[in-house]
Amino acid sequence: MAKKPSNTDRRAAAREKARQIAEAQARKQKTAKRVLYIGVALVAVLVLVVVGVLIYQSTKPAAQPQGYTEGSVTFVKDGDGVALTEDPAKDSKDAKDNAPNVKVFLDYQCPACAQFEGLNGKGLGKLVDDGDISLTFQPVALLDGQSGGTKYSTRSANLMMCVVDSGQADKFQELSLSLFSNQPEEGGTGLDDQKMLDLAKEAGVDVDKKINTAEDDVTVKDCVNNIQFEDFVTQSTKEALNGGLKGTPTVQVNGENVGDWSDQQSFFAEILQAQKK
Repeated sequence: MAKKPSNTDRRAAAREKARQIAEAQARKQKTAKRVLYIGVALVAVLVLVVVGVLIYQSTKPAAQPQGYTEGSVTFVKDGDGVALTEDPAKDSKDAKDNAPNVKVFLDYQCPACAQFEGLNGKGLGKLVDDGDISLTFQPVALLDGQSGGTKYSTRSANLMMCVVDSGQADKFQELSLSLFSNQPEEGGTGLDDQKMLDLAKEAGVDVDKKINTAEDDVTVKDCVNNIQFEDFVTQSTKEALNGGLKGTPTVQVNGENVGDWSDQQSFFAEILQAQKK
């Protein structure tokens, strides 16, 4: 007959079992802590990666449409037509020697810009055609807050970039004049995308033509609907403001602000006088 364990043996067995349970619990807690530490470390690494990506995204240059330099696009005489140039001082094509550069900062929501284009747009275009000047346009977005939340200033500037990036820069000036002649009231909702595309087609733009900057197949129409160059418009507008831009329209001849563009005779005389300097 088996001998019954004594009280001492039972107490010893109980202590051993308790020890084993405690060790198992300690191992379990240690494992849980290790898993927790690893999890915390992974989360910390993930946070750093996300922060790094956000910083990179916020600091990297926005995609620049082809034909644009520092937020602007420049036209010069080229044969019987006009062409783009990145630097009219170095690549004036068929413009006359010492042809001054006229630069116009404009916002397609700006009523004064529409007045400027109505008065001087065609005259400036003729000076380019004759080789008398190089003409630079820099669309900016200063009046997004005046279009009922639709960002019309940005969207219209983006439209022009889509057109140029698709290789249809020869339609820029006609479309620009059309946008101003169809300018919506300040404080309204601005033209919708379809209306802008209709105006582009009326100006001879092929809205189904692919743009060059996007990695995927993106047409001018897609570019407009997606506001493809929104970041670039925002970035170039900030750079213009940081460079001293106070408002639109601002007109410069060889980098110097023109005072009064409303007097056509004195305005064009000032431009042509700059050619002689």
